[in-house]
This record gives sequence, structure tokens and C-alpha cells, in this order.
Amino acid sequence: MTVKNISTRAKICGRSAKCTGGHSAVEQASYISREKMYCEYDGQTYYPKYSEDLVHCEVLLPENAPEEYKDPYVLWNSVELVEKSKDAQLARTFRIELPNEWSYDLAKEVVKDYCERNFVSKGMCVQYAIHDSENKQGQRNLHCHIMLTLRSIDEQGKWMPKQKKVYQKDENGERIPLIDKRTGQQKVDKQNRKQWKCDTIQTNDWNSKENAKIWRKDLADTINAVNAKIGMTDKFWEYRSFKEQGLDIIPQIHLGEKASAMERAGIRTIRGDINRDIIARNVIIDAARAVYEKAKDELAQAMAIPATVVKAFKSEIIDVIRKVAERNNNRLSLPIVKGKFIGAVSDRASLQDKAKMEAYVQSKGWTTFDEMQAERKATQAEYEKLGKSRGNMSARMDYLEKLLGFHEQYEPYQKVNAEYWKLKKAEEKNGKPLGFFRKSQAEEYKKKHQTELNTYKIYRDTLKSMIVEPDKKINPKAWTKELDGLKESYRKTERPLSDAIVDLAKMEVLNHNKHDLERMLQNERSERNRTHIRNRDQIL
Repeated sequence: MTVKNISTRAKICGRSAKCTGGHSAVEQASYISREKMYCEYDGQTYYPKYSEDLVHCEVLLPENAPEEYKDPYVLWNSVELVEKSKDAQLARTFRIELPNEWSYDLAKEVVKDYCERNFVSKGMCVQYAIHDSENKQGQRNLHCHIMLTLRSIDEQGKWMPKQKKVYQKDENGERIPLIDKRTGQQKVDKQNRKQWKCDTIQTNDWNSKENAKIWRKDLADTINAVNAKIGMTDKFWEYRSFKEQGLDIIPQIHLGEKASAMERAGIRTIRGDINRDIIARNVIIDAARAVYEKAKDELAQAMAIPATVVKAFKSEIIDVIRKVAERNNNRLSLPIVKGKFIGAVSDRASLQDKAKMEAYVQSKGWTTFDEMQAERKATQAEYEKLGKSRGNMSARMDYLEKLLGFHEQYEPYQKVNAEYWKLKKAEEKNGKPLGFFRKSQAEEYKKKHQTELNTYKIYRDTLKSMIVEPDKKINPKAWTKELDGLKESYRKTERPLSDAIVDLAKMEVLNHNKHDLERMLQNERSERNRTHIRNRDQIL
């Protein structure tokens, strides 16, 4: 098991030069959502730098927040306009690494749940965006950006102040005047208003340093729990610092935007030199850890192969692996245009590892490429079956979530209608009105709630039209039960699908290297023939 230190880069977005998370909330929202946005505060239009790496973007709202804040443009422009100070803090931002092995659906589910538990439940508005990028070396980088509001929202849906003044009072409960030491008189402000002793207190505790540890720990615990549930136990995500873990490893310093840009351009910086010194000091520990983990993996793979197979195992596939490795710096090659499944594997280095690929072929017991192709067809069929099943489940879950969401809007009007018919049936059973002065209580209720009753009929008919089942029965309990079951079944397909993708990717690599070797051998034969002809001509 390898240990991965979790990355949660937290910054404050604000107008002050000290704020390192950007100086416009609208600009940051535009960046993470990959959408063009206009800022009403500074009059600028912000254009996203990228667009192809966006997986999902969503705004989550706490209770009392206006519904229109689900639009990032409305939310962050509201944040910008409510702040009048030139050095105001606008938002808190995070950039969080996620396991590259996760599917997009799993990443969305986990991040949304994490945000709702840690931020929305506390009263924050949250915008999160999941990105999936790839560097020049083909390494995947699945990560998430989170933006949090800093002000609470009151019961009327209005922004509350970040802090408030609490006046100090004497033993009589009177405010204590603020005295000017030079004059001995009570101080006044520019508007000639008297000044009083007071304390400034925060209206919420979101800026507490303890929160950062809580959020990091919960994130690491969440990732580890999800990984354990899907059977991915080869990595443990650690939220503690090297010092807290008792490790003699020096953490690198943060480069910053300018230094990072200079380093990417090939210009050395002081901060970059510091990190290079730190890397040099830690490289021995890192190398030793890598060697240990590789040896442990290879030992586990070797022990899983029956001794009788290892003893005399001959395979044309392994022969190809060894011949290619001899010509390619002891590694297999990857196609320039990555195959369907190779592109979905994050750890592409393992696909090029000679020892791991040999162990893989031995574990499968293949001696010929024909045997491998037969299993490839079966695995491909299983992959397509899983994909179709997941697609059907996903469509059904979307349908059920849509029904439940609409039912949530329908339910208040349903209760009004139920109350009316309760009164109506009671009067019918009694044989006379229940109200005073021989007035029907049911009819009075109907007059008072006529709008809600009319809306109920519209919502009921609309909801029934949405139901695809022939009986058109409105049954939220059954929908919820079915949805929970589908979610569980969907999660159970994560690991088989991931295993199928990895298997198919390895087979793609093996097929590519077989054809690549044939090409290299043909080129070598052609070159020998050309050399032979040149030598013969020289003799003649």
C-alpha cells in the first residue's frame, strides 16, 4: 500500500493584493466553470482559458438562499456587489486532487456529498467543478475546484455582515464611551457621532483555522472509505503533514503563479531553486519507498502464479515483450494515437513495465496471441454489457430523480388538497357543516386555498404525465427505494468495469507491440538486404 498526501490548496479570493486566490469572484467562477462571464462590479468580461477538461459544474445552496443563486453568474455577481470595500474578501477557494481511477459519476457523487456535509450544512453557497486534464507525459489529473461564500444568508435570503460590533457596557448596563487621551473627552467620528467602546465579533466561524484540519481529515476519510468500498485499497490518502506523521521529509514551498509561469518557461527562480534543493534531499527516501513498493507488488504477482506454470512457461506473447524491451530501453511502447482503453488508464507506466506485463500474461496462462484475442472478445463483450447496463441504470436513476424532484414541489399542494377532502368527508359523514353559522368549513377552506388547490391539479396532472408506467401511480416511497437500489447496483459495477478497461488496455498494448516488433524486424531485414546488395556491387 502506498501513502498519498492529500492536496487541498486553500486560498482567499479578494481585492487586496494579499489575496492569492484571484481578485474577482466572477473571474474565478468563469475559470472553474469554463464559461464566459461578465462582472457587474468591474465591468469586465472574463473568458475561460480552457474548456475541454470540464467534467461537471454545479452550485449547491443552503436553506434560505435565493433559487436564482444556482446560476453562478447571479451568485458571484451578487457577492461582488454586496462588498463595498476596496480590499474586501470575496470567496474561499480550494483545489482538491481526486483518485485518477474514479469514474466521473463516482467523482460527482462523492464531491457533491462532501460539499453538502462540510459547507452547505453550515450555511455556505458552494460552486464546485470537476476537471480531468492530461499533461505532456500522458499523466491524468482528475481534480476538483471548490468556491465558498464568506457571508451567511438570513431568513429573508439577504447577505448578512461578516462581522458585527458588540458594545461594551458598565455595571449599569450603559455603553462605555471611548475617551480621547489628549482631550479627556469622548471621541467623535467625522460625522460628529459619539464613539463607544466595542468589540468586533465574527457572525460565523468559517474562518477558524480548526476548520481546515476538519475539512482535510473528512476529505481523506471520505476518499479512503470510497476506495475501500470499490475494492481499490492499494493507496491510502493521508491528511496529516509530514511532521504530524513523524516523517523526516521536508515539504516543498508554494511557488505561486508568477514563479510557476517562469519555471514553465525555463527561467530559474529562487523559490524554484529552494524546491529543487528540497527534492534532492527527499529523493533518496522517495526512491527507497518506490523500490520497496515495486518489489512488494512484483512479489505478490509472482506468488499468485502457480509454480508449475512458472517452471516451464513458454509464450509467444512473452517472447514479443522481451524482444521489444531489448530494443526499447527495457520498456514496451505505447501507440502514438492511444487506443480507446489505453486512454482511460491513468497509470500508463505500468502498461510499459516489462516485468508487470510478463507477470500479467503468465497469470492469464496465454501461450499465443490467438488465445489472447479470444479472451479479448469475451472481455470486450462483458465491457459492453456492463456499459449498457450502467447506461440503462443511469437513465432510470435520472428519471426517478426527476420524478422525486418534481414530487417535492408537488407535495405541499397535495397536503392542502388532502386537508380539504378531510374536512369534506367529515362533513358528509356528519350530515351538516362543521363550522359556525351553518357555514361549511370545507368550503371556507376551499375559498381560502383555491389557488393552491388549482395548482395541485396542474402539478398532479403534470406528474402523472411524467410517469412512464401504465398505472401512472404516484408512489414516492417506491421511487426512493428503487433509486437507492439502483445506486447500490451502479456502485457495484465500478470495479468490474475498471478491471475490464485495464485488461483491454493491456491487450491493446500487447497487440501494438506485436505489430511494432514485426515492423522493426521487417526494417532490419530490408536494411540487411540493402547492405548485402551494396557490398556485392562494390566487389563487382
